[in-house]
Amino acid sequence: MILKPVLTLVVALVLPSAAFAQQAVQWGSSDKAAARQSIDGMKLYYEPEKVQSTDAVRSFTLYRSSNPAAQDEAGRYMINCDTREIVSVVNGRNTPPSRLIAGEELYPICKKLCDWDQKSIFKKIFD
Repeated sequence: MILKPVLTLVVALVLPSAAFAQQAVQWGSSDKAAARQSIDGMKLYYEPEKVQSTDAVRSFTLYRSSNPAAQDEAGRYMINCDTREIVSVVNGRNTPPSRLIAGEELYPICKKLCDWDQKSIFKKIFD
C-alpha cells in the first residue's frame, strides 16, 4: 500500500529531470566536432573551425594526423596575409617574423587561409 505512493513520487521526481536532460542536449552538435582537413601539398592537417582571424592575421595549428582525438600537434603559427610574414608560436612566445615565399613548406596552408594566388576571371572561364 505504501509502495504505490512512493513509486508515484519517484516517477514524479524523475520525469521532469529526464525531460530537462533531453532539452539540455545540443542535437546536431556531433557534426560540429573539430574535424581535421588535409592541405593540398602538405602531409599535415588543420582544423578550419579553430582558425582565428584578426584583421589580416590568421592563427592556426597544424597536426600530424587526421584524428581529432590524437594529441599530435606539429606547430602553431600566425600569418599576416598582407605582408606575407609568418611567425611560429613556441611555448606561448612568438618567433621573429620571417617572409614566406612560394614553395616553402607552410606556403600551401597560408595560401589557402589568405586566398592568395586566386585565378583571374579570364583563367576561370578558359579552364
